[in-house]
Amino acid sequence: MASVKHGGMVLELKKSYFTWRVLWVIKALCDLTASQEIYAPHSIRMEGDLTLGGLFPVHARGIPGEPCGDIKKENGIHRLEAMMYALDQINSDDELLPNITLGARVLDTCSRDTYALEQSLTFVQALIQKDTSDVRCTNGEPPVFVKPEKVVGVIGASASSVSIMVANILRLFQIPQISYASTAPELSDDRRYDFFSRVVPPDSFQAQAVVDIVKALGWTYVSTVASEGSYGEKGVDAFQQLSREAGESRSDSILCTL
Repeated sequence: MASVKHGGMVLELKKSYFTWRVLWVIKALCDLTASQEIYAPHSIRMEGDLTLGGLFPVHARGIPGEPCGDIKKENGIHRLEAMMYALDQINSDDELLPNITLGARVLDTCSRDTYALEQSLTFVQALIQKDTSDVRCTNGEPPVFVKPEKVVGVIGASASSVSIMVANILRLFQIPQISYASTAPELSDDRRYDFFSRVVPPDSFQAQAVVDIVKALGWTYVSTVASEGSYGEKGVDAFQQLSREAGESRSDSILCTL
């Protein structure tokens, strides 16, 4: 009986800890005016000997004129928490990286490729040489610049369109990038995205699976609904091409902005 109560208490503590962490993340990402740092406003910082960048769609795409919209719990907060949890586990294990602490600079992409590109410039600031020899303060003294921490790698992004945009910048500075959800087939081009890798299969696998389902069910006509962006549009294109090659069905597609 005592063990059951003890297990319940541990479960409640874990729930309370998770709730506190989620609230802390939301506050850090939403409070845009609390800090006057040179860093990107939609960001979370964790000190460490080696800094990993992170790109997560914590907010949805905003209305016209606003870059960010509502909070995205599953695709944004949960994935961000997974990265922070992994870093906590690694840092607490002395055998994995002895005498080395992993830090993080996590940015919010707001589910928009152009905004994510602007945010990700934070990752390369430390690698850009600045000539400040001609810069002077009003009192004649040379200015003191706070140099950003160097990012050794980037985790993200989620949407393929965002990863494609960011990968074109990171490769110029030879910063490795690993995506957890980007599935566009074009990202498999090692010549163009030589510093990009991912832990998910490309859309062509999903398209082939859908074709196999259509074939097994004996369907001859299929309507598809695609989200705007590389994932939805290229996914439907791959499905239509494979369908034509298999000669199983014809397809009409509708593009939706989500």
